Amino acid sequence: MVNYFTGIEITGKQVRFRIADEDIKQQDTYKITMPKDMSPSQLLELLETGFYSLLNKADVQSDDVNAIAVSVPATINYKKGGIGCSSAIPLLNGMNIKEGLTKKLKKFVIVETEANVRAFAEYKLGYTSNYKNFILIMLGQKISAGIYVNGWLVRNKDGSTSELGHIIIEPHGRKCLCSNRGCLESYASSDAIIRYFNKYKKIRSPNKITIEEMYKLAQKSDSAALDAFYRMGNYLGIALTTIINVISPEAIIFAGEVSKALKFFLPAVESTLKARAYSLPLNGIVYKRSTLGDDAGLIGLLHLAKDSYTKAYDLRLYDDIFAI
Repeated sequence: MVNYFTGIEITGKQVRFRIADEDIKQQDTYKITMPKDMSPSQLLELLETGFYSLLNKADVQSDDVNAIAVSVPATINYKKGGIGCSSAIPLLNGMNIKEGLTKKLKKFVIVETEANVRAFAEYKLGYTSNYKNFILIMLGQKISAGIYVNGWLVRNKDGSTSELGHIIIEPHGRKCLCSNRGCLESYASSDAIIRYFNKYKKIRSPNKITIEEMYKLAQKSDSAALDAFYRMGNYLGIALTTIINVISPEAIIFAGEVSKALKFFLPAVESTLKARAYSLPLNGIVYKRSTLGDDAGLIGLLHLAKDSYTKAYDLRLYDDIFAI
């Protein structure tokens, strides 16, 4: 009998499902557009429908699926599978997807943040597979990070995850969707970059320009696009100063839709870090864009499902790192 594993990637725009055998080969994918208005129970029904549609497409029996890994753009309690807060998808707030899917599908279910899943994929297959200390930063409408220290994924004492996007960089700054003020996410997200562009162009009405379009403008040396990416990089550098001074990473990997513009915002990041961070932890850090592409999340989920089910994925928390 062939053993199969499934990954479910939940984003604000769509839900993607992927199944693979135990060698993480013979993969099939299914996706559903994320409805704008739905309840938590309706989301669970959508996940159930998508799961069985994927099995039908792949011609796989439910009994042959050993485990399911789910990623969400939210803070989570890893031990319990509960979701704390999601500025990207508010309906996730307070949900326990692990419990809900376990009851519906009768499967082993693990829930992770999207940044941790991508960091896990990088650790297993990407550029950082040779590093034990690195940060993967997801840059989009939401900003989050997966952090590895001494080869272990960093978690808080209760199993919850880090929230880089809500480091305060302007104490009396803009109000964030989380209700706090001055969060990095309000100054370095895709929405912030577009806001800088509009301000430079003196556009008062909402501009529907995309990050992809701004990237193309920057390639043509458009001053407004270049200025927007540089301002974003400066704020990101301020936040990274704190992280670098604390954990001294070997590499920082950028992922998400904004990462495509790395060459336009990285100079500002590096300039800010040079001016603010301690030289010793800053020295020798490698900056790279993720090489795993848009499928990094699904790839990470499949490996996470398999490794968690077979106990190859160590579930220790950050506190335990220093007890070794």
